[in-house]
Amino acid sequence: MNRRTLLKNTAAAALGASLPLKDVFAAQTKVSNETLNGYLRFNLGELKMLIVTDGHILVSPAQPIFAPQIDTEQVREVMKENFIFDDNVDAAINILVIRKEDRIIVIDTGSGALLGSNAGRFLNNLQAAGIAPDEVTDVLLTHLHIDHIGGILDAAGERVFSNASYYLSKEEYDFWMADDPDFSKSKNPNSGKESVMLARRVMTEIHSKLHLFNLGTVLFDCIKTDLAAGHTPGHPVLTIFSGEFKLKHMVDTVHHTLLLARPDWGTQWDTDFEKGIRTRQQILSELATERQLVMSCHLPWPGLGYVSRKKIGYGWIPMPFSTPLLFE
Repeated sequence: MNRRTLLKNTAAAALGASLPLKDVFAAQTKVSNETLNGYLRFNLGELKMLIVTDGHILVSPAQPIFAPQIDTEQVREVMKENFIFDDNVDAAINILVIRKEDRIIVIDTGSGALLGSNAGRFLNNLQAAGIAPDEVTDVLLTHLHIDHIGGILDAAGERVFSNASYYLSKEEYDFWMADDPDFSKSKNPNSGKESVMLARRVMTEIHSKLHLFNLGTVLFDCIKTDLAAGHTPGHPVLTIFSGEFKLKHMVDTVHHTLLLARPDWGTQWDTDFEKGIRTRQQILSELATERQLVMSCHLPWPGLGYVSRKKIGYGWIPMPFSTPLLFE
C-alpha cells in the first residue's frame, strides 16, 4: 500500500463520509496532540489501527550489544555516516493495536515496570487512547523477551488484561519451556538465560488462556504469521491485511537504523547470531523490493515507513505525517 492510498483511506475515515480527496483535506480541521501523547491512529482497510509507545531502550555504549567483534572505529564511522553522533543507540518500543469489529488485538505488551523509567508506558498510553485493559480481547505475543511480555502481569503478579486470550507460536513456547534452552549460538549466551525465568513465570500465569499456533497460521482473519527465526527460534514477521491493504510488521528483525545500514553486524540480543543475520538480510531485501509499508517494534517512533536499498545495506524512509491530524 502506498502513502497516497493510506492517507486517502485514513482521511476519509476521519470524516465518516466518502468525499473527493480535495474535499477531504479541505474539510479536515480538527487537530490533536495525540502523536505527542504516545499514540497514533490510522486505518488499514476496515481495520482500525493504533500504534502506542511503551517508551524506549537506550544502549550506551553501542558495542558490544550492537556490532559485537566489529572494529570500533569502523562502527563509529558508519554511525557518523548515518547521523548517529553519540556512542549509543536508542531503540523505540512501538506496540501495534488492532480493532477488528468487536475484537481489540494487542501485539505484545511492552516492558511493564521491568526496564526502568524510560519504558513501561504502554498501559497509560493505551488508556489515554481510550482503551481500558479489560477491553482487550486478544494478545498476540511475537516472542518472549522482556520488552514484549513485561506488561502482561502487574506488580502483584495479576494479569493486566483480565479478559484477554493469549496467542504464541508453538516454536517459541517450546524453546523457552525446554529443560535447557540453547543460547550457545548467541554472542552473549548469559543474556538469554536471564530471560528464561520471566518467560516461564509469565507462561505459567497465563497458561489457562494461552493458545499455541504453528507459524504460517492466519490469526483473526487479518494477521498472517511467518517464521523469521534468529532473534528467537519462534520469532515471526506478520502481514496484517484487510482487503487489498497490507502492512508488514517485521517485529524485532531490526532494532536500530545501524542494523539497516549494516545488517551483517548483528546484535547480542539474537539467540542465534548468524541465523539472525541471514534472516535480517533476507527480509530487508524482500521489503526493499516490495516497497511496501512496514512497521517495526524498535525503529524510531512511530515505526512506520519503508525500507530502501543502498549501495551497502539499507535505509529507512519514515512515513511522513505533516501534522498530527486526528484520525478516527
